[in-house]
Amino acid sequence: SLGLPADWSAILEQIEARDKQDEGRAVDPLRAAPDAVKLDTTAMEPDAVLEAMLDAVGKWRSRK
Repeated sequence: SLGLPADWSAILEQIEARDKQDEGRAVDPLRAAPDAVKLDTTAMEPDAVLEAMLDAVGKWRSRK
């Protein structure tokens, strides 16, 4: 951080625009791996995120 004020809505717009561009490119587009585990952590506390991640890893390891 440079101590400058941040416009969070502008930052979010830039990230979303970058992701959309990356997803739509002809060569090597951005996408999740077929076996990726998708975890929406938007409304989760850090401890709950960690627990969910460890649970997902445990399930993945038990399949191996």
